[in-house]
Amino acid sequence: MSNKSALFPINLNKLSGSERHNYILSHYVLPTTAEGESRKHKRDIDVIRENHRFLWNEEDANMDTLSWEQRLALRYYRKLFKEYCIADLTRYKENKIALRWRTEQEVVTGLGQFQCGSRHCGERDGLRSWEVNFKYIEEGAPQNALVKVRLCPIHTEQLNYHTKKKEHKRQRRRQKEERKAEKRHKKRKLNDNVEPCEGLEAPETKEPNEATTSDVAAAASEKPVEAVDEKIWSQQLDISKEQPSREQEFERYLEDLLM
Repeated sequence: MSNKSALFPINLNKLSGSERHNYILSHYVLPTTAEGESRKHKRDIDVIRENHRFLWNEEDANMDTLSWEQRLALRYYRKLFKEYCIADLTRYKENKIALRWRTEQEVVTGLGQFQCGSRHCGERDGLRSWEVNFKYIEEGAPQNALVKVRLCPIHTEQLNYHTKKKEHKRQRRRQKEERKAEKRHKKRKLNDNVEPCEGLEAPETKEPNEATTSDVAAAASEKPVEAVDEKIWSQQLDISKEQPSREQEFERYLEDLLM
């Protein structure tokens, strides 16, 4: 019996067991590249991944205008639970976080609500709820959505990795401004509490062109007296009037003494 047959063009007896196995798999069991491309077809999950949207506007979605692929993706979207998200934080240092909605099985097991919402994390203690402004690109356009996630302390630190850095910088700046404001307040308060010593009075400063009230009054009282004296001495004796005699003047003098 010949070791070479029409089914196997080579003599298989010359090959070891592993070589014979690989030869048969590669030539008769596994399809070639060309055959694989020709037989390739899309599964339902592939269609859903290609047409999936994080948020569908169901009010504007018209089933008549959508293709069957889009209708399939929309039908899958309606089966998701959109209260909490599942997060992938493996690239949190690059500020890249992936989020998706929960399936029915995850809701039943409590994943994302009673268990940490990070992938492959089973922590159930110390969970905290966070509202995340999720920014993503869909169909070439930037989108954003406000979603909720529940995470354990470790993944909370990862979620706020970049936010805490910014918050730390803002906190340092705020503390510096508060210290400056406190110094200014203390300096102002110290200046307000400083009073002049007892027994010392600050000299009054007068403007050169200003006069006090007493000076003005004195000047006003001196001017009429001088004016009256000058007026008296400048007047001439009126001879036309009758002058009293000596006897009359003597009688007036005696009257003044006896009074």
